[in-house]
Amino acid sequence: MKGCGLCWTEAELALLDGDPALVPDKVVWQFAWEVEDHFEPEEYGPAWRRLGYRVIGLLDDDPDSRLTMGLTWAGWQDWPEAERTALYEQVTDVVLRAAADENRLRDLGELLQAAAQLDQSLTPWLRLADTLPDEVVEHLAEEWSDVNSANSTFGTWLRWTGPTPQEEVEEWLSTR
Repeated sequence: MKGCGLCWTEAELALLDGDPALVPDKVVWQFAWEVEDHFEPEEYGPAWRRLGYRVIGLLDDDPDSRLTMGLTWAGWQDWPEAERTALYEQVTDVVLRAAADENRLRDLGELLQAAAQLDQSLTPWLRLADTLPDEVVEHLAEEWSDVNSANSTFGTWLRWTGPTPQEEVEEWLSTR
């Protein structure tokens, strides 16, 4: 794989181009966080297709909504249906397991923002949140109650057209 020589060593780029199981977590994390123009455009999408399940595993271990920001640039919507479905199911499982674990509720907002990259919208994930127990929904509503405040960093990196993530959450909150 070709990439920015200032950010990546030749060994790391070779790992990214090989067996995804052999890529160290640190390198997978760095790849997911890296801007797409640090790689050759024709290689970026295939690298995400190889490493996507690993990225979601890292998201599960250490929730960071920016881990999935590269999916848009990776041409996620054009992936084969089976690959999209598998990754979507993996992300949904991560979200639902976090929602079911009292100790992980603090991660739920971050996970939902990461999941929203799959649809380029928070709305489907807010619908999923509405199916969760009341106390989980209340926790999420409280967490997101200040999405439009000057101090909020909510969704600042989420990039899609249509309603902004803040608008989607404001509408969802108005139904609470």
